[in-house]
Amino acid sequence: MNISVNAFTEQLLRGDHGMALAIVKKWRESRPRLELYRDLLTPAMYEIGLRWQMGDITVAEEHLATGVCDFVLSQTEYELISQSKSIDGTPKALFFTVEKENHFLGLKMVSILFREKNWNVKFMQSDLPSEEVMKEIRRWKPDVVGLSFSLSYRVEELTTFLRECSEANPEMEVLVGGRLVSQYDFSAVGQLSTSFVRSIDGAAEWLSEYDNGRRDEVNGKSGTTSIL
Repeated sequence: MNISVNAFTEQLLRGDHGMALAIVKKWRESRPRLELYRDLLTPAMYEIGLRWQMGDITVAEEHLATGVCDFVLSQTEYELISQSKSIDGTPKALFFTVEKENHFLGLKMVSILFREKNWNVKFMQSDLPSEEVMKEIRRWKPDVVGLSFSLSYRVEELTTFLRECSEANPEMEVLVGGRLVSQYDFSAVGQLSTSFVRSIDGAAEWLSEYDNGRRDEVNGKSGTTSIL
């Protein structure tokens, strides 16, 4: 079986859930989730996005591929849920994408890595109004909030949201990732508890440091690719 990125990309575009999942399972035989997400799923979705930008595939094909990728990603999460231990008393993390932001696969990958570390995770999917997020933050009181941001014209709203998070709970950590974060420095709009994460490796590094009881900044330590 061909398990290359190119082969996986073609299965996504064909809408072949079974073959795409078979490739993922083959990868999982010898690789951890982080490598699977970083070295297979992420490059494949970047390639699909590039083909769409170049006009080589239609919007419908891009949506089909995204749906298949989301399906196989959910299967890797199901492995955790079916084998998971009790999450009572464990740290809580809430993930969402900002309003009108529909790119969520990278953020979902990060949420699964948190779940892998036995965190209590809520993944709120995409396009959620910030006021609704704040209601849930005040109700559930997560230790960490992770969000995806790739729309430049919403920087002011991001700034407001980060300030509201700090006011609601100064101890709560906020992770911000996304295409723009991987390309530009947004540290000026963050609060003391904000970390701008440039890649899935950066998110994994932050998670490891948090689990070790440290709050070292991870901004800029990893590469400049991100689909959070």
